[in-house]
Amino acid sequence: MVVSTTFLNLPADKQDRIRAALLTEFSAHPLVDAQVARIVREAAIARGAFYKYFADLPDAYRYLFGQVMHAVHGQVPKAGTGSVAQYVQATSDLLLAVRDSAYRDFLAVHFRFNEWAVAGQPSPVAGKPELWAAEVLCHQTLRDVILAPDTAEERLVQLRVALNIVE
Repeated sequence: MVVSTTFLNLPADKQDRIRAALLTEFSAHPLVDAQVARIVREAAIARGAFYKYFADLPDAYRYLFGQVMHAVHGQVPKAGTGSVAQYVQATSDLLLAVRDSAYRDFLAVHFRFNEWAVAGQPSPVAGKPELWAAEVLCHQTLRDVILAPDTAEERLVQLRVALNIVE
């Protein structure tokens, strides 16, 4: 389900309030410790309304994760397109954007505890194995830096070396 049409038909300010409550909850608590009670209290909605919008907490988490990914991915090349250098630059740009964003804590909790909630299919190679390798290494670099922000410079150098990107 991820999100119901009932939710999509809510006024924008109410959707924003619910997303903000989800972000607060999932930025502070792993999914296994999250509580609908805290979300509905912060969003000022009835508990029953939560279940009209989402099937359960994992469903709400997957919805919010999709929203966050859409917001932070910005100029990242689509899978299998662009160049290795563009992937590396997009990774660096994304790390700068996330460092000061409202999503930083959410992403840290995601990588530390919640990746299982959105586990999907293996990534496609799409005929360009060098781009697949770049995608995998860039995602690992993002994960490593979000979990240990003080390693950003070292991790980006490591990424450039691994992908033979000379500046």
